[in-house]
Amino acid sequence: MPIEHTRLLFERLCRQIPPLVPDSIQKDMSNALEQVQDNVSLTLEELEDTVVSFGKKLWPYREAFLEFYRVYEGHMGETFLMQKMSPHLKKKYRLFKEMGGTFRDFHEGGTMDLFTSEDRVELCEFLVDVNREIWEYTVQKVLSTDRLQYEDRIKEFETIFEQVEKKIDALHTMADDEQEHPELAAEIREHIRGFEQGVSLLGPKVGFEALCEPDYFEGRRQEKKMLRHV
Repeated sequence: MPIEHTRLLFERLCRQIPPLVPDSIQKDMSNALEQVQDNVSLTLEELEDTVVSFGKKLWPYREAFLEFYRVYEGHMGETFLMQKMSPHLKKKYRLFKEMGGTFRDFHEGGTMDLFTSEDRVELCEFLVDVNREIWEYTVQKVLSTDRLQYEDRIKEFETIFEQVEKKIDALHTMADDEQEHPELAAEIREHIRGFEQGVSLLGPKVGFEALCEPDYFEGRRQEKKMLRHV
């Protein structure tokens, strides 16, 4: 991933900080962003390490917030979008709904064949606005009527991530001890890195079940030992 693209992803992570993230973390992120923007000698690996470190700190807040965001997106997204559409776009959208489509399908681009290139440009602008409005609406809700539930979910995700970190530490230890099979150690570290990048918006999400199965790598170790004696 080019370093400039990674910088942009870090900027996005810093812009989209959910409510109730401690001020100390926000201040550290702001300082780190300023440093990575000014540091021309920064390597891609160093930048990714910085993004991952903050991605982990934000993860419980982001996951909790996104749960509420998705609920309000489902409840309000279509209404917000329809308010922006011209009559001819509303007609096409209703046709899409009659064909069995949903707002989520529409949001993910599954309807583009129904629209002209001019329509698509307009719709993309609308969807950006809708996403922003839903984000702002969700912020208001989790700081008011949904605050207690939001705080509970943050705590629950913090507990989950504490367990995940223990699994990551165990995998790091396994990789460090894997002197006989350096390629397996590299595979373990790559697996960990893929998960960390997903947590930090640097890559696709990796499910916990894949990360939290050291037995898989133990099996790979035994397999390699057997191959050595064949």
